[in-house]
Amino acid sequence: MDKAGCHIVFRCYRSSIASKNDKDRSKLMAAQHSIIGRMARRPVVFTALVLVTGVITGLVLYSRAGFFGLTHQVVVAQSPSGYGIGLDEPAFTEKTRPGVMALAGDLRFIDGSPDTGQYILQALTTFPGFAVSVGAFFLLWRLLWRARDGVYLPQVAGQVRVLGWWLLAGGLLAPQIEHFAMMALLDTMAVGESYYGIKEIPVVVPLVGLGLLALASVLRTGVRMRDDLEGTV
Repeated sequence: MDKAGCHIVFRCYRSSIASKNDKDRSKLMAAQHSIIGRMARRPVVFTALVLVTGVITGLVLYSRAGFFGLTHQVVVAQSPSGYGIGLDEPAFTEKTRPGVMALAGDLRFIDGSPDTGQYILQALTTFPGFAVSVGAFFLLWRLLWRARDGVYLPQVAGQVRVLGWWLLAGGLLAPQIEHFAMMALLDTMAVGESYYGIKEIPVVVPLVGLGLLALASVLRTGVRMRDDLEGTV
C-alpha cells in the first residue's frame, strides 16, 4: 500500500476514535441530564422548597415585632451605638459572679403612639430581606423546573445567572435599605443617635451570588460543548 493509502486509512481510524469518544461524552452528559431531570420532577423536591420557603418567610415576618412590625401598637428603633451602661440593680448584680460587672450595651427607643410614617419605616426595616428571600426561592424553583430536561441548556444557564445577580444585588442592597429605614425611624424618636453610613454587609449571600454567576458561565461553556459534540456526532 502506498503512502497516500496509509494516510487515508490513518485518518479514517482517527475519525472513528474521535466519533466514539464524542458518543461516550454525549452519553455521559445525557445520563447527567436524566439524573437532574428525575430529581427535579420528584414531588419531594418541590415540597422541600415550599417548606423551607415557609419557614424562612415565617422567621422573617415575625423576627421583629410581628408582621413587619405592624401588628403591635408601638414602634421600636435601636441605636447603632453601644453604650456599655453599668447595671446596679440587684436583679442584675445578684446574677453575676465575683469580679464580674453587668453591662447593657443596646439602646432602644419605643414610641407608644406611632404615626403612619413610622409604621412604614418600621416595615422597611424587615421587608427588603423578606423580598430577597422570597424572590430567591421563587427563582430557585424556576431553575429546578427548567433543569428537569437537563442542566446543559441555555435556559438553565440563564436562570442560574438571574439567581446569581438577584442574590448579589439583594445581598448588597437589602441590608443598606433596612439600615437607612432604621436610622430614619430613630430620627423620629431621638436626637443625635442616627448614623447613616454604610452598614457592615454580610458576605454569605453576595458570595453565593458570585458563585452562581461563575456557575452560569461554566454552564454556558457546557452548552457550547454539547452543541459542538452533537454537531460532530
